[in-house]
Amino acid sequence: MLTRRAIPLALALLTGISGRTAAQRAPVHPPEEVARAVLRADSAGDWAAVLALAHPEALTRFRARQVFQLRMLGAQGWPGSDSASTDSTAEAHWRQVRSRQERFMLDSIFQVPDADSLARTSPDTVYARWVRGVRARTGADSTSGYRVVGAVKASDTLAYVVMERRVDQPLGPLPEMFRDLPRETQMAVVMVMRRYGREWRSMLDGVGETVAFGPELLYEEE
Repeated sequence: MLTRRAIPLALALLTGISGRTAAQRAPVHPPEEVARAVLRADSAGDWAAVLALAHPEALTRFRARQVFQLRMLGAQGWPGSDSASTDSTAEAHWRQVRSRQERFMLDSIFQVPDADSLARTSPDTVYARWVRGVRARTGADSTSGYRVVGAVKASDTLAYVVMERRVDQPLGPLPEMFRDLPRETQMAVVMVMRRYGREWRSMLDGVGETVAFGPELLYEEE
C-alpha cells in the first residue's frame, strides 16, 4: 500500500515514464522533409525557423568562416603588395577598399568592434545578424524555384538531399558575343543533413546567398 508521501513520487515517476515513451514514439522527420522545411522557411524569410532547423556545427562553421574572411580583409602583406611591379596607386586604392569593407561588415552587419569579438559572439547571433544585414540590402533570395528530388543516406548520421534549382534566363535577346553560350535551365544542388540527437538538421549549404559564407563586397563607393 502506498503511503501519502509515496503517492506523489509514484505519480512523478509514471509521468516521467509516460513522457519518455511519448518522446520515443514521436516521429523522426526524414532528411528530405527537413530540407523542404528549410526551403519554405528560407523562401518566406523566416530566419528563426531556418536557425531551428540548422545543425549547431553548421552555425559554428558559418561564424568561423566570417571571422576568417574579416581577418583577411584586415590583413597586411597581401600577395604582390611588395612587388616592385605592383602599381602603388592601385594597391593603395585596393587597401582602402578592403579597410572600408572590413569596417562596414563590423559596424553595419555584425555590430562588433573587431574580428576577435565576432569570434566570441554566439553562432546563431552571427548568422541572424548576417541575414538581417545582408538581406536588407540585397533583398530576399527566394528558394521557391527549388524542388527536392530525393535523399541518399551515407550513414545513420549523414545524408545528402538532392534538389533541383531553376536557372533564371535573361530577359530579351543575348548579345551576339554570347550566342554560342549553352543555356542551362536546371542545376542540381545538394543540401547536407546531419543527425542532431534524434533529428535531422541542415548544414546550411545549397540554399542560395544566405549560406554562401561570403562577406560580399557590399560597401559601395560614392
